[in-house]
Amino acid sequence: MTGNVVAFDSNYALVPKSEIHFRIEKLQRWMASEALDGAFLFQHVDIYYFSGTLQRSILFVPVSGQPLLMVIKSLKRAQTESPLEQILPLKGRNALPPILSDFNYTGLNRVGLELDVLPAGHYLWFKKTFPHIDGVDISPGIRGLRMIKSAYEIDQIRRSAAVTDKGYQTIRGLIREGMSELELDGLLFSIGRKNGHLGLMRIRGWNQEMMNAHVFTGPGGAAVSCCETPGNGMGISPALPQGAGFGRVTRNQPIYIDYGVNLNGYHSDQTRTLIIGALAPTLARAHACAKEILDVLEDQIRPGMACREIYQKAKDMATEQGFADHFMGHGEGQVRFLGHGLGLEIDEFPVIATKFDMPVEEGMVFALEPKFSFPGIGIVGMEDDYLVTAKGLERLTLTEQILLKI
Repeated sequence: MTGNVVAFDSNYALVPKSEIHFRIEKLQRWMASEALDGAFLFQHVDIYYFSGTLQRSILFVPVSGQPLLMVIKSLKRAQTESPLEQILPLKGRNALPPILSDFNYTGLNRVGLELDVLPAGHYLWFKKTFPHIDGVDISPGIRGLRMIKSAYEIDQIRRSAAVTDKGYQTIRGLIREGMSELELDGLLFSIGRKNGHLGLMRIRGWNQEMMNAHVFTGPGGAAVSCCETPGNGMGISPALPQGAGFGRVTRNQPIYIDYGVNLNGYHSDQTRTLIIGALAPTLARAHACAKEILDVLEDQIRPGMACREIYQKAKDMATEQGFADHFMGHGEGQVRFLGHGLGLEIDEFPVIATKFDMPVEEGMVFALEPKFSFPGIGIVGMEDDYLVTAKGLERLTLTEQILLKI
C-alpha cells in the first residue's frame, strides 16, 4: 500500500467509471423532476450503487454538479475503489456541515433521505443538525432507479446464475441418504465460495435476514416461521428460526433447495426440488403445477403487464388444480407474492404481488417462484430468474426445469 493506492488482486473487479457516472446522472435527473436540491445517502448498498465502494461513508449527491463521498473508513480504499472525483475524509458525522460549507452547499432546502432504512437516531440527528432542511423520503425513487438494470448489471447476474447452476450440478452428485440438511447447506456454501460467492445475501427488508440457501428435507420444509418466504424450515435455533435444520435425506421425501449466490455484489436466486426415489402423488402434481405456471408466465409476460396480474394468473392456476391452500405457503405462513426483484439486494423492485400495480418494464430482473407447502409432508416448487426484454422474458438461471433425481 503506497500513498492513496491500494494494491488489489487482478480478480478484484471494480465497477466501471462509466457505470457510476451513468447512475449519478439518472439520480440527478430524477431529483430535478422532484424539485430536490440533492440527496444524502447513508445506507451502504445505495452508497455502493452510486459510488462503487462499500467503505463506511456518507454520500451527498447534489441535483447538479459533482457528488461528495465523505469517508469515515477506509479513505484509501474508497479512493481506489470509487471513480468519483470528490472523495474526502469525514471525522464523524458532525463534521458534515463544515464540509458542505467548504463546497458551497449551504442553500439546501429540500433533500432526499432513505427513510425506509435510515435509523431513527440518524434521522433525528439530521433534523437537529439541519433544522432548515426538509428531508423527503426518496427510497421509492432510488429503488425505482435501481430496478432497471444496465448491461453491466445484467452481465453480473448472468455470471452469478452460472455459479448457482454449478452448485446444483455438483450437489446432485454428493447427496446421499442419511445426510443432514446442515451438511448439504455447508456443501452448497463451499461450492459457491470456491466460485466467487461473497458469502452473504443482502436484503433490505426490516428485520429480515437471508443465508445463501434454504435446504429442507421432508416434513420440516413445511414449517412456518418469521421469514417472508413460502418456505421457512425449522433452522437449528430460535435465534435464527429458518433454513436448514436437523432433518436428514430420506428416500421418497422431497429435498427442497432454494440456493442463492452473490457474485461481485449481484444476486441470483434459484429453487429446485430433488428426490431419491419418487414423490408422493400429491407432491408430484403440485411440482408439475409449478412447472406449468412457469411455462405459462414465460410465454405470456410482456412489458406493460401489471405485476399483480402476473401474481393473480399464477394463483388462479394453482386454485384450478386444487392447491389454493398450499400455494406459496400454508396457513399463517402463506405469502402473497410470487416473485421479487434481484440485483444488489434480493428483495428489490418489482414485487410480483397482489397489491403491486407497477407494470413490467424492459430491463427489470426478477425471480418467479411458484411453490407449494403441505404441513406434515414437505414443500416442492421451482424458482428461476428472468430478464424482461422487449419481446418478453429471458431466463437467466440455467438449471433444467425438472424434478432433479439423485
